[in-house]
Amino acid sequence: RVDASSTRMASPATTHTNAPVDASSTRPASPASTPASPPPRKLIIDTDPGVDDAFAIALALETMSTEVEVLGLTTVFGNVRRDDATRNARTLVEMCALAGSWRREAGARLPVVDGARAPLAALDEDDRLGAGASTADDSAVFVADFVHGEDGFGGVRGAYETWPEESAVEHRAGREAADFIAEMCAKYPGEVTVLALAPLTNIALTFRRHPECSETMGELVVLGGAFEVNGNVNPAAEANILGDPEAADEVFGAFERTFVVGLDVTTRVRLSGAEIERLETVLRDADAVSPPRRCSNLLRAFLHDATQFYKAYHLRVADFDGIYVHDPTALLLALPHVRDAVFTFRRGAVRVALARDCARGAVFLDARRAWLFRNAWSDRPRVSVAMDVDVDAALRELRARLGV
Repeated sequence: RVDASSTRMASPATTHTNAPVDASSTRPASPASTPASPPPRKLIIDTDPGVDDAFAIALALETMSTEVEVLGLTTVFGNVRRDDATRNARTLVEMCALAGSWRREAGARLPVVDGARAPLAALDEDDRLGAGASTADDSAVFVADFVHGEDGFGGVRGAYETWPEESAVEHRAGREAADFIAEMCAKYPGEVTVLALAPLTNIALTFRRHPECSETMGELVVLGGAFEVNGNVNPAAEANILGDPEAADEVFGAFERTFVVGLDVTTRVRLSGAEIERLETVLRDADAVSPPRRCSNLLRAFLHDATQFYKAYHLRVADFDGIYVHDPTALLLALPHVRDAVFTFRRGAVRVALARDCARGAVFLDARRAWLFRNAWSDRPRVSVAMDVDVDAALRELRARLGV
């Protein structure tokens, strides 16, 4: 069991002047003139944790209570198999609850909902609605254990996993991710942002089973694709898209209020090895911040330890001492006040290469739109693809919340 008060000791941290972007005015004002802060945006995180997923989930639960209300986590294969994804999501929620930095009502539990175990192409041809998706055979599913470790957390899950008598997690057998997403969108029409950090199987099944979600879902933020750079699985494809190209192509054709961020941007947002080591430092004043705007010492220690395997992969493959923070960068897109200030977008229809050849999983953005003849992009919605980022601003936001 992990004790929130027993994270490793280190010298006191120096004071950091970085501060997250605040949606409210940064200039003091009289009480009469202070505008009311907007209510937190309702957020569902579709995830395959994964070290960089863990960063995003910890940031959302521990540092964004005034900006987002996390309605639940839905899990899918990707970095790990679906069952490990669920286990890892539960572990993260329990840690955040144990640390006390995730503010929840007494007795409230956060849903963690099982999703697909395999991509759409692995399902029976007549199973369009994915009735067998959550129980599918996943023995042939490709997972990124060489990036994230066998357990998805760099081999340290066992040291941090805890199963308290009063769980912070609501996990019901038989409840499925696609139905949970649709249920929340129906309950809060137009208010729910779905942050998809993994292959898009759950999201495609949501739109297949519940086409009304094209109206009731507020926004969709997708981490995936390599539009003007090489992929990270092969020269053509990025991992989340290649994990289920059919699902990705469907989703990009289903919903216009979609924001996409891929390797063009996320590989430019990096934490250095020195910054990762600073996660190990116990910050003495962390508990004095209310509401919390920085990760707890417990989660910082976990992220430090889990990242060592992930960092070694980056050194071996990308030849730099540090990590790409793909998923936390995508999380920033779910915050409109940050998104508008930090990212530059190009709008257009997106298609995914589906042929089983060397280009499978490649993404193609039609930013031109004016063509003499109709083509495979003509009837697709125009989504917003992040093509540039203010790297310094993005890193200021993430460093401040991580305390590095």
